[in-house]
Amino acid sequence: MIRPRLLLIATGGTIASEAADAASTGLYKPASLSAQALLAAVPALHELADLEIEQPYAIGSEHLTSRHWMQLAARVREAQQRRDLTGIVITHGTDTLDETALVLDLLCERRLPVVITGAMRPATALSADGPMNLLAAVHTALDAGARQAGVMIVMNDRVLAPDRAWKTHTSRVDAFDSRDAQSLADLHDARPCWQGDAASRARSRPSLARALASLPDTLPRVDLLATHVDLDPGLVDWLVAQGTRGLVMAGTGHGTLADPVQQAIRRAVQAGCVVVRASRVPQGPVRPGAGLDDSALGTLAAGYCTPHKARTVLSLALAAGYEPDEIQSLLLAL
Repeated sequence: MIRPRLLLIATGGTIASEAADAASTGLYKPASLSAQALLAAVPALHELADLEIEQPYAIGSEHLTSRHWMQLAARVREAQQRRDLTGIVITHGTDTLDETALVLDLLCERRLPVVITGAMRPATALSADGPMNLLAAVHTALDAGARQAGVMIVMNDRVLAPDRAWKTHTSRVDAFDSRDAQSLADLHDARPCWQGDAASRARSRPSLARALASLPDTLPRVDLLATHVDLDPGLVDWLVAQGTRGLVMAGTGHGTLADPVQQAIRRAVQAGCVVVRASRVPQGPVRPGAGLDDSALGTLAAGYCTPHKARTVLSLALAAGYEPDEIQSLLLAL
């Protein structure tokens, strides 16, 4: 019998961190343990598959740049061409894990499953969640239901879709949720019990793999500005002067913006900057023409994308050479 083969790509994060003592879960040194140390904590992994290990970088995910994203996407693309691999597992810091998952899902093929996992507690904690998350990620990557399902997030006994998952708590183990409260699968004894056809849901998600067949080294500059009482509209003008190609406004309510800010947005659009309205409210979409008249303002609507994911999508779309109407369709498809 041929054993399955998985590629494990370790990138750092809390799952590979050490704290001063076993009771410390909030102050630790991230990305201080090697990928081999992660595997040593879960001996059962070697009984499930032959594992190849790579560690392109070891950082806390708050330090990620688009250069890291392009490096990781290029490696995943290359690995997905191999016929001897069953799947890919990536360990990652949780601060930007949901954004990385969406980037990889948009840029990579969906022939092989790609499962991203992390931890909310350091590896040295008495109740570290990393080992169980890693075991669950491997089980998920090997499961028949994961085939052609694209990128998935495995955290705290759940398998989540990359376009819908987000981090909703700063410290709890169950920090990740889905915007529609639905999981692709729930995990029992670290094994997925699918809540539908994950591959079918993956096929319904948009892809930029063909539009960005050749990956850039970095992504175009896109900035994110959160609106608030007394927001200085001059910040919009300043960002445009600094060369930003896109701007996401985390507006109030349904992506609404104060009149002086709207005037600055008009100037930005006239200068060639693509502006997307999102909302700082955690639930609900920002729909085109609702809250503000996008046609008159020259803006796009983020749909269900959070401000941070809208920023990520806009940057990828600009790299692909998308026009505003194409970018709007892409945002609304997520």
